[in-house]
Amino acid sequence: MSYDEHYINSVTSLGDTHEVVTSQAVFTRNGIKLVEQGTRINSAFREKLVQHKLLPTIDQCLTVAGGVTQASLRDRAREILETESRFQLIRSALPGVERLVNAFYAMPLTSPLAFKLTVARERRPELYEHSVQMTLIALFLAIKSRLPDHDLATVAAAGMLHDIGELHIDPELLRPGRRLDAGELRHVYVHPMTAFLILQEYPQYHPEISTAVFEHHERLDGSGYPRGLKGEEIGPIGQILMLAEAVTTLFEKSWRTHGASRLSVMLKMNRRKFSRELIDHLVGLLHGGEPQGLDSQGEISAEAVVAQLDQLAEIFRNWHGAYQSCVVDTPKVAEAPLVVFVNQRITGLERTLLETGFHPDELAALTAGIEDDAVALAEMQLMVRESRWQVSDIMNEVDRRWKELEGDGAGRAVVESWLQRTGALLQG
Repeated sequence: MSYDEHYINSVTSLGDTHEVVTSQAVFTRNGIKLVEQGTRINSAFREKLVQHKLLPTIDQCLTVAGGVTQASLRDRAREILETESRFQLIRSALPGVERLVNAFYAMPLTSPLAFKLTVARERRPELYEHSVQMTLIALFLAIKSRLPDHDLATVAAAGMLHDIGELHIDPELLRPGRRLDAGELRHVYVHPMTAFLILQEYPQYHPEISTAVFEHHERLDGSGYPRGLKGEEIGPIGQILMLAEAVTTLFEKSWRTHGASRLSVMLKMNRRKFSRELIDHLVGLLHGGEPQGLDSQGEISAEAVVAQLDQLAEIFRNWHGAYQSCVVDTPKVAEAPLVVFVNQRITGLERTLLETGFHPDELAALTAGIEDDAVALAEMQLMVRESRWQVSDIMNEVDRRWKELEGDGAGRAVVESWLQRTGALLQG
């Protein structure tokens, strides 16, 4: 049996390129000594370490030369602010960046967690860079929310540590472009809890920082994970992390092609999922003169946009047709928790579209008269992409909550049919 093999793989591989040494002896949980203090660790130790539960934990037993420090985090944050074009938005919206970067230097960073961040930096650099950039956005939101310096240090620590749970997941599942099945998604969904369990072992991080990390994939409307928290059940720092995580992920995927324009659409369509006050800080950022990027996306086909709108409209029609049939023919099925839940989520997305100026029943007509307007077509395309993403999010939430909502099985066939048809449309 293997214990934490993915993280042990990363740790022992780090020892092949860096000086990783045991600061104390490593034991199994039943007291058998595996490695002496002062031993240099590398891939040769992988099999020995992966076969046992270790005491103390591996992070508490190891040191690494040239590891992550608060100073190195501060320096990397400053470098990103000075060189990354998307962070010009933040620089221009603050009177200076010293308070922001100094929060990295002030954050609590114990030796075991500094080691874990070093593993991320050297073996999973995309995760490490994501964490630094997400923390910069979180700190911007915290500063605009007038949080005191002590809380900024807390935000910095929570931001840098929010994804440490992913170090314990098979890296293949996190590869960009990898399409995950339901079972694989469940491995990903637990990473906030994994991080929480790690952090609660350290008094400096528990409960304030650990709880915020636990909440970074929740949503105010209850559609997030892992606990489906709602509204004030999510703490203020957790709410900051939620939005910062979403913005960072969106920037990573679409900044080069869409600039700030996709962020603008995302903010419009997610005002029920995130704090409106925090969203307004970012809206103010976008209105500060940053080009939206809608006129630089190349030629966009009106026919392609119409086809995407038709597809989105069909997703809504399929659900409402099935739901109305239940209401008329099998009212008990229409009242089943699973059916009620999907109907609430679909009507919620339609309400969001209405609030942003798009009527779900008239989607295909939206391109009339703008066939030659590249900017308008680009905005329409971004709206469709965000809507498709939110439909996918509904499908994933249904999967996460299936056992909770299925009950006696009423409505199962209706929802399964809609999921199957919708999945085919989204992949088409």
